[in-house]
Amino acid sequence: AGSTACCSRYGAARDRLLGGGMVNWSGKRRGRGAGGESSSGEQHKGSYGADGGGGYKGGGQWKAHGWWGQAPQQKPSTDAAVPSSSSAAAPAPAPAPAPAAVTSSEAVDAVVARVRAVAAVLGLKGRILAFGSQISGFVTATSDCDLTYMPPEEEEDPEEEGLGQKTKTESEVGILQRFATEMPKHGFHDIITVFQANVPLVKAVDPSGVEVDLCVGNELGHHNSKLIAAYCRLDRRVSKVGKMVKQWAKAWELVGSSDGHLNSYAFTLLTIYFLMNTRPSVVPNLQDAACNCESVNVKDQRWGQEAPWDCKFWEMVELIPRSMNSESTHTLLHGFFKFYAEFNWSRDVVSIRLGLTPSATASKFKLYSPLNNKEQWYIEDPFDLRHNLASQCTSEGRRRILEKMRETLEVLDAAMHEGLPRLWASHCSRAPTRFLLKCRIHTDKVSASEYADALRAVRNVGPFTVRFPAAQRSREVIDAFAVFGSDSDRRRVHRLNETYIGEWQLRLLPCSTWALEDALRLGDYEELEVTPLEEPSEAASEQREPATVDPSVEVRNGLRVAQTEEEVQVLIQRAEALGLSHEADLGGHKLRQMTGKASARARARTDSDSAGAWPRTNAVAAGETDPDEGPE
Repeated sequence: AGSTACCSRYGAARDRLLGGGMVNWSGKRRGRGAGGESSSGEQHKGSYGADGGGGYKGGGQWKAHGWWGQAPQQKPSTDAAVPSSSSAAAPAPAPAPAPAAVTSSEAVDAVVARVRAVAAVLGLKGRILAFGSQISGFVTATSDCDLTYMPPEEEEDPEEEGLGQKTKTESEVGILQRFATEMPKHGFHDIITVFQANVPLVKAVDPSGVEVDLCVGNELGHHNSKLIAAYCRLDRRVSKVGKMVKQWAKAWELVGSSDGHLNSYAFTLLTIYFLMNTRPSVVPNLQDAACNCESVNVKDQRWGQEAPWDCKFWEMVELIPRSMNSESTHTLLHGFFKFYAEFNWSRDVVSIRLGLTPSATASKFKLYSPLNNKEQWYIEDPFDLRHNLASQCTSEGRRRILEKMRETLEVLDAAMHEGLPRLWASHCSRAPTRFLLKCRIHTDKVSASEYADALRAVRNVGPFTVRFPAAQRSREVIDAFAVFGSDSDRRRVHRLNETYIGEWQLRLLPCSTWALEDALRLGDYEELEVTPLEEPSEAASEQREPATVDPSVEVRNGLRVAQTEEEVQVLIQRAEALGLSHEADLGGHKLRQMTGKASARARARTDSDSAGAWPRTNAVAAGETDPDEGPE
């Protein structure tokens, strides 16, 4: 109750929101006039009330964009109370409660508890944190449960006391391998390991049927989810519109960066950015509201070196008045598609961090993009300011998303007169009938029959189709596809991920039917109808059936045939986690050999370039040959 720091933080945020001089809809800077009255209040008469500010005379983010004029009221908390004032305005209406999640918080808590039990058995002392749609408020019927294991801070080794030596940090792959080995003993099943990835993870199905994705050290994801959850608590329409947008994107198979589309989180950010740009705004900018608060720095190594990102935002949303925007969820949904169908993607950046601020445009030059062209889309992560969530969105993916947005806008235009809920349900009722996996294949190293035989050895899978690429001179590595009749069949076969056919490692990815259609337009594919073996031979079962293969066998087999340094490094980490010291040593020896050969080739190229430069230089000096005219 006597917390000076909290009062100061509250006052700064209130001033920022109610009188901070934000930007109005005409793009002009708003500020406090004489006596705190808005210098541009007249401009907003009719939209925000006779005084131009919804009943409160003062500039700022709330008033300029249609928020109730009252200052935030005292938070009923035992941690720190905000002192009341006799001249304070009446309390604003309380935000409506957010709708119940499809998967209850109790179910998520139960999943987290089971994973924590696994960590306890393994002697891992870090934290298990949930993130993603299950805690952000954007959960749908198909949402999985995203978890991250946060290792404890490094401590000094007591045996090296006084020398400043830190205890050895276990690798992410090593931690996840231990989880993957132990989880079946706790009722988890359908374990899939994805270690050859920028973010290694283990996929599993909880005994309750919830699909779980477990990674290591993703604290940024946890803070991202808390930010989204705060927006959902502020106004229940945030989660309602967001869920409908996700429903639409999934129904039309537009979710998935590996297919050249946007991931689910990108659609979430699109939703919030749009709700900032309605007239009046549905939500304020919670990050900007906390600009005078203490930083919440989170260290991340996504870009190859440790970088701190400020993850602060205004969390006490119950202090924020309700928006004056009273539009229905369906009206806002229509506005979403209209907004992005007309959005200037080549010029503007989607940034909820800078929405409603004077610097409302983020710099594209700081955001990662493999193709820096004017058509590239830019969707800024609110905390990791180098992360462009649209960096993998291809030209075909962008075209398809905009095409479906415009088609949907036409449907919604008609629905405004015929009843939107019914037409919307019909428009998004596309249930998938095909479930695909894709895998990059070297056509000189793996044949169509070898690929089909590898997949058909998995037990309890119905008939499926393989689409295998014809050899092409211009491309040696091409996507092959497997098409299944059910998601459960696809998941069983997906367990083959990172196993080997000869010397080629299978890296299987779930994908959309659009990915197959795009591939068929680019080249010829052979079609094979595959009937799985009813009773696989003992040899086939040992090599291909991941439900029965000891991970130690996978590691040993992998170390014999692995062809890249990245594969060997991951296999060494898995061997160390499994206690296979001999295999880890063999992997280290193989890795040194591969590194030595690579260094030798690099030196040979350097020597060759140097040797070839001298004769040309000397010849030109002697006046015998001009390099521009010779056979070079």
